[in-house]
Amino acid sequence: MLSAVVVGGGVGFGVLQVVNKPKHQAAAAKKPAPVKPPTYGALSNGNHFGSLGDLLVPVPTDMEPGPDYYEFGNDTVLSASEYQAIFTKSIGFMSTADRKLEQQDFLASHTKGYALRTFLKSGSTVITISLRQENQQSAALAATFRKHLADATGAYRPGPGVPGFPATHCYLPPLPSGDKLDYMDCDASVGDISVWMDVEGVAPLDSASAVSLLSQQLTRLAIPGAQT
Repeated sequence: MLSAVVVGGGVGFGVLQVVNKPKHQAAAAKKPAPVKPPTYGALSNGNHFGSLGDLLVPVPTDMEPGPDYYEFGNDTVLSASEYQAIFTKSIGFMSTADRKLEQQDFLASHTKGYALRTFLKSGSTVITISLRQENQQSAALAATFRKHLADATGAYRPGPGVPGFPATHCYLPPLPSGDKLDYMDCDASVGDISVWMDVEGVAPLDSASAVSLLSQQLTRLAIPGAQT
């Protein structure tokens, strides 16, 4: 420090300023970090934005990724054209007239995409949740139609409700006496998203875990300000 002072008055004065500087000074106020807008979610008008893969509920810590669901895999997001190709293949057995009607309905739905994820609970219960994004009228109609179809058969057993989501319906198909496997289907719609859940497991079915997962999925899709 002495050598610094000797070099010149100006330099020495600067060194003394540093030496005599108070040790504690108020830290400069930091500007708050800008809030990043969400990458997925629902708008107040009921339409959703972001990837359907992000809109799908993640695998909970008490579950693990499930097996492949037919040709869809176990964690898949399809574009509108990819989903349409699979849809067209699935109705190939119909007559030309019926296929034409199905294709017209598909085009009228303005489907934007499809996503699917499977979950494995306790090594014995497989849960599959799928989302299809389309116009809101088609999404609501799909859920209503599936309920009507299940009710019309008169063979389905009453399924559990989903607390907070009274418009969601779950159905259990007939279970022959002594059958070691049980099944459950649930459907709902949230704005422009159709939601389906298929559950398969050892009887008696762990429906409580499935309902809890479906509740998490519907909460993830919830529309701001909507009454459930």
